[in-house]
Amino acid sequence: MGVEVEVSRARCIGSKSCVNAAPGTFALDPVGVATVRLPLTEPVEALVEAAECCPTGAISVTQDGETLA
Repeated sequence: MGVEVEVSRARCIGSKSCVNAAPGTFALDPVGVATVRLPLTEPVEALVEAAECCPTGAISVTQDGETLA
């Protein structure tokens, strides 16, 4: 299964906190909503930090079915 990262487009406000924490994984699309770049290249710790920094809690990180953030 591995690591999975999801962004709730409805909750994202485009603060770029995820981009700052894990720029290899997150980017803002043309309308300013965070997207996930694949393949995931950042360490799991950076992905969790990005999720924890999100002011709206729009990011979820799971590893092998276990929710990390």
